[in-house]
Amino acid sequence: MRKIAKTPPSLGEVLGNFLKRSGLDRRIREQKILSSWDRAVGEAIAERTQPVSVKNRVLRVKVTNSVWMQELQFMKDLIIKKLHEQIGENLLQDLRFFIGEIDRSEVGDRKKKKKKAERINGEVAGLSEAEKERIAKALAEIMDPEMREILKRIYAKGLTAVKRRWPK
Repeated sequence: MRKIAKTPPSLGEVLGNFLKRSGLDRRIREQKILSSWDRAVGEAIAERTQPVSVKNRVLRVKVTNSVWMQELQFMKDLIIKKLHEQIGENLLQDLRFFIGEIDRSEVGDRKKKKKKAERINGEVAGLSEAEKERIAKALAEIMDPEMREILKRIYAKGLTAVKRRWPK
């Protein structure tokens, strides 16, 4: 006979279990590596490289030319270390560089994502202190911190969307 839990599992626990059972957790961790590339290597390198895929703990990275490829070979261990710091776990074993044309639209997308991350990082820019307090009061009774954070972001996005549509 199974024991019945006293409290329901959090949304994070339910999703975590599902991701592990479906095998998607590995793919999410791999995507985390690709997404962390720009922050780990910095803007100068990010503009001349493009992470492509992760397979068997090896990250494949497209590089604009042989000079950069050679330079990155010397920095391989440092880059792996920085990526591990960014994602919070040691998932990579090696980096493989190859020469190819960098998709410029993706470089533009990276810059947009960086600005969006700066805007969302903890708070949504453009909200007054009164609006932030209103959100905090509305969500004060929600006990699950994950759910509270998700709803806070949704609420803040809704407020900023309304402000954009109907400026004062």
